[in-house]
Amino acid sequence: MSKLFRRFLAAGTAAVMLTTTSIPAQAAAERFMDVKPGAWYYTAVDYAVSEGLFSGTSANTFSPGSPMTRGMFVRVLGNKAKVDPDEYPSSTFSDVQAGVWFAPCVEWAAQNGIVTGTGSGRFSPNQSVTREQMAVILYNYAEFAGCDMTTRAGLLDQFPDGGRVSGYAKYAMEWAVTHNILSGSGGRLDPKGTATRAQVAQIFYNSRELLANGSKDPQPPTPSPSPDPSPSPEPGTPKIPITDEVRAKLKPNQDPEKILEYVLHGKNDDPTFSYDGTSAQWDPALRYSEDCAIISAGSWENEESDSRSSSAIGNLIQQALTRTASDRFYITAEEEDGYFALYYHPADKPDSQQMREIKTALTLTRPVKYDRSLCYEGAGWAGPMSWDQYHGARGIAEKIEYYLLELHPYTTRYYLTEPEPGVFYLLY
Repeated sequence: MSKLFRRFLAAGTAAVMLTTTSIPAQAAAERFMDVKPGAWYYTAVDYAVSEGLFSGTSANTFSPGSPMTRGMFVRVLGNKAKVDPDEYPSSTFSDVQAGVWFAPCVEWAAQNGIVTGTGSGRFSPNQSVTREQMAVILYNYAEFAGCDMTTRAGLLDQFPDGGRVSGYAKYAMEWAVTHNILSGSGGRLDPKGTATRAQVAQIFYNSRELLANGSKDPQPPTPSPSPDPSPSPEPGTPKIPITDEVRAKLKPNQDPEKILEYVLHGKNDDPTFSYDGTSAQWDPALRYSEDCAIISAGSWENEESDSRSSSAIGNLIQQALTRTASDRFYITAEEEDGYFALYYHPADKPDSQQMREIKTALTLTRPVKYDRSLCYEGAGWAGPMSWDQYHGARGIAEKIEYYLLELHPYTTRYYLTEPEPGVFYLLY
């Protein structure tokens, strides 16, 4: 995976200008009666106001404890990127009226894949922005701007609430913690917690050098055309965008178009694996979504093997979409890391009558938490369990009990999906 940030030279120039005049170094913050010298956010507020990221809530107040909304946050980011409002007169989202003070920055962010909204064509600009949402938006901006995207894995495990980070935000949160953009609050990450104006000022202060070291003229990545030897998909079939550089790394038995054929239409050359293709819909927007999970497959850096063939990769992807009951997916090739990446969105639908009967019949003799987040985590799984094959709710419940209580006695969480009527999967 890879994503974004830059501008230290400009910040350095601004600092020189301040020191060569008679204006005090902290003049920007000093004018605010509610930002006192010695406050933990004093330097951050001074930086944010000096750089033009924020303005006060009045001539002499900053309101450091006031909540930061999603619209406000993207406006601050747009100020950082020096977005020209005249270039973004329209609005993608139904709840962002063109001409509103934050609308041009939201439209800029939407057009460049930095934000994707909250669903149903909405952005929810007046909702308070959460800490994990900020991490995702900054991460997306950093990739767009060509900044340092290095990430240390496992950092979330250092926090007692690291497991509460949403699946879509985990990589972004690890990246933000890696670069000290976000740190714990009272020893906790508090991913669902909201942010104040002072906290957002601190986040932009923490990221000032990282944001300053991206490319001068950030542009969204554009896939290179595929070379002639690669077969084209059937008309109307989506194509995996892969650069020539990535395609040159593929093994002889890895064909991106074949992978899509296997996933979408059930075409495969493995006689031991049979399926009709996924019912999930192809959705390129998932690459920038705040509500999706990612699974990697088929690294081409290792030795060639049948397990990394087009068929094997297609089988893995189709099975992942099935057991998580996903309704949308997208496949691409991650150039830097060297693997195919499946972006997928687990559907959230009400329980069927059969699912309710299974849950009623299920008897667990020790505490095991029912946890939907397993859909996003590449968890262990068992299935398919057919209603007819297992003779109804009691038979499926007994199989689930066997997996959770006997085969995997240390499991602490589980979740059930029904990708098609009467067919169930256990995630654990």
